[in-house]
Amino acid sequence: MRSGLAPAAPPASARTLRWACTPLLAACALLVSACAAPDADRGFTPGGGMEPAAVTASETPGPQPGTETVTAAPGLTIEIEWPLEPDPKRSAVIKAFAGDFTAQWRAVGTSGRDRSYVKGIDAESSAYMESVTWVQGFLKDGQSARGVARLYALRVPSVMGRGAEADGCVDLTGVRLTDREGTPLARQPAWLKRPRAVFLQTAGLGQGDDGVWRIRLYRHADYPDERAKECLR
Repeated sequence: MRSGLAPAAPPASARTLRWACTPLLAACALLVSACAAPDADRGFTPGGGMEPAAVTASETPGPQPGTETVTAAPGLTIEIEWPLEPDPKRSAVIKAFAGDFTAQWRAVGTSGRDRSYVKGIDAESSAYMESVTWVQGFLKDGQSARGVARLYALRVPSVMGRGAEADGCVDLTGVRLTDREGTPLARQPAWLKRPRAVFLQTAGLGQGDDGVWRIRLYRHADYPDERAKECLR
């Protein structure tokens, strides 16, 4: 189930798609086919009450630097460490990236009742089916989640026209799987324990004609990848 390329959990080692520490231009070039083309035929996202994915580059100011705690569902919170990012385009990319992360956990925490996560990902991208499959996996198994998921070290290492790469560190050590009533499962999966619960998440985003940044590609680097080691605290 959660062995896929989900935005909120690392894939199983057999399917991990690692990113080497390549120069920024090379990384952006790798993403450009997925996110830099004009958004003529697109579609998908995250959100709930905060509507985080509908963010355009023209919106100012960006998030204030510091830690924000967002309630994704009863008993499930997301801690986001917003960086100081004065550039409005990069700030919008970061907001879309963090919004998608939050909304997909909101879908899990509400047992699928909140489906706003399908608004911020390109419906024709690989990220769309990966995200839907990840969320549906919880619902199929009658599972939910409680606790605290952390997102930090957010940055936009490359922007190329209407495409961008966003990186963020994820710490899921504070999350516990539960049944739908909120009772923690007796056996917790390995991906919620160190070292796998701390990893680097990378996304390729494209900006549509409406100015909205939508995710089109997800990749993860988990331990012992060198980029994932940078997320350890």
